[in-house]
Amino acid sequence: MIDVAAFERLGNVLFNAGDSGKTKATSVFAALDFSLDDEGRPRVRGTCKVVAPICCSRCAETVDVEVASQLDFRVVASDAEVEGLMPELDAVVSEDARLPLTALVEDDILLSIPERCCAPGESCVHAGEAESAAHDAGMSEAKPLAGLQALVEGLRPV
Repeated sequence: MIDVAAFERLGNVLFNAGDSGKTKATSVFAALDFSLDDEGRPRVRGTCKVVAPICCSRCAETVDVEVASQLDFRVVASDAEVEGLMPELDAVVSEDARLPLTALVEDDILLSIPERCCAPGESCVHAGEAESAAHDAGMSEAKPLAGLQALVEGLRPV
């Protein structure tokens, strides 16, 4: 278990840095296997998980989503070594023999965070409103913003 505060960028992505009152402590679970590959290079395999509070782009509510990342990469000393690896292998370049665990998992976790967390029609309180307004306006897939007028009818500009 690694506290999110130990990561350089992850905490800023998961929590609004300017809103310290809403920041809650959370940890990243990492189960990693360290070994050598057939050519003697360090290999790291495993899984990392964190429950991330993600703001839904549809209803603007924060939803706790389990984010999981599968890792399988080699640790090499230079960019030249990366070029020698097969294209389907991931690599981490580290000139130092000591590499913090946070550096090994942070990028994969960040890349695994979904952009949207509410599936259409599920647990999103505004999903039905947006879909019915779009249907009432005769929206087709070619015009994704056609239902917008139906949603804002009756509202006056501020």
